[in-house]
Amino acid sequence: MDQLSIVKLAGNTVLPLAYVVTAALLVVAGYFLALKTQTSMLFCKDGKFKQFLIENVPVVNEKYLPSIWGFNGYTHTVLATLFRNMIIPTVVYEREILTLSDGGEIAIDWRYPKSDGPQSLITIVILTGITGDSQAEYIRETVNKLFEKGYCCVVFNYRGRGGVKLKTARTYSATNIEDLTEALKHVKSKRPNSPIAGIGFSMGGTLLGTFLMSREQAENKHLVTGILISVPWNVTQACKNAEGSWLMRKMGQNLSHHLRNVVLKNKDIIFDQDNNTSLDYNIIKQCNTIREFDTAYTIKMFNYSNVYHYYEDASLSNKLHLINVPCLCLSAADDPFLYFRDIPVQEANQHDSLAILVTSGGGHVGYMDTFWPFTSNNFMLKLIQQYFDAIMVDQNYERFVNY
Repeated sequence: MDQLSIVKLAGNTVLPLAYVVTAALLVVAGYFLALKTQTSMLFCKDGKFKQFLIENVPVVNEKYLPSIWGFNGYTHTVLATLFRNMIIPTVVYEREILTLSDGGEIAIDWRYPKSDGPQSLITIVILTGITGDSQAEYIRETVNKLFEKGYCCVVFNYRGRGGVKLKTARTYSATNIEDLTEALKHVKSKRPNSPIAGIGFSMGGTLLGTFLMSREQAENKHLVTGILISVPWNVTQACKNAEGSWLMRKMGQNLSHHLRNVVLKNKDIIFDQDNNTSLDYNIIKQCNTIREFDTAYTIKMFNYSNVYHYYEDASLSNKLHLINVPCLCLSAADDPFLYFRDIPVQEANQHDSLAILVTSGGGHVGYMDTFWPFTSNNFMLKLIQQYFDAIMVDQNYERFVNY
């Protein structure tokens, strides 16, 4: 066969093959979009707050169209992290080191509003995930969006996070609100006339939810509203899911790596002879799951008899009735840490001023929603911005307080 015949044959073969591949991709994309593109479900008791959200937060009425790149919850979660890290610039904060009552230290990172306006009078306190800090990609994205809209943003970094070494043996606990209380009092002292709202991501949402349910919040009303994103409503089940499939075990190992690294980097403080002698350094450095780390470290620092007692105490799902300020929550039905059956939708349907918006896709703090992933505007950011614009600027939060 001569060269010309070969070229013609190749051309005749490649073109139909390209058509077949394109058609197959379109079929897959169509199936994915048909499966995933559904109207989001808003769970809240019929009444003033639910109607307020429907009328004033447009995103709750929209169909969420996940990016085709996130074809399942795990992939969506991982790719959202990777793409955000590529495109979201580092945020320049004004940092304060706050010394706490027990001698510990935390970093509080401020981004003050760039101009005067109604949003500039409002302060948003942001709580990161369990291993995050103020430069985590989803925090940078959120701060940039709120700063662009004129809000004052404050990121609360947990002990040992954000480049700050430990001064005591304590780190993060989902059930201990002492550090957050001191941080909020400090923020209020600096902006005494500013209403304060909170956003909590993942286990930061668990801590924020715990605070909103607390006597401290009920008596002193530090926060006027909150947003909880991708909260592991049932912490026991979330940790079991993190030890399920091979992919989830890899993600859990990565999280446990960051948890134990705080201990390893601060072992001179944590294993000082005056500190808790029940801690075993050799066991902690071998922890490969979140549950193993919490068993070896967290429950001993915060006096729990076992890890499941801690997880039960940290779970919010059966305590929503204790939240007395308006609160909007965002969860995905394909969140790899927590499935739809674990989202407390029935409890939300009995609550006058708390709503859970459940999307069919989105993963865990993912929510990419365009074919082109290199964009910083997504479903989650739209919800945050629209809700705060609606609830905060005209002090509408006062209409939905249940104290």
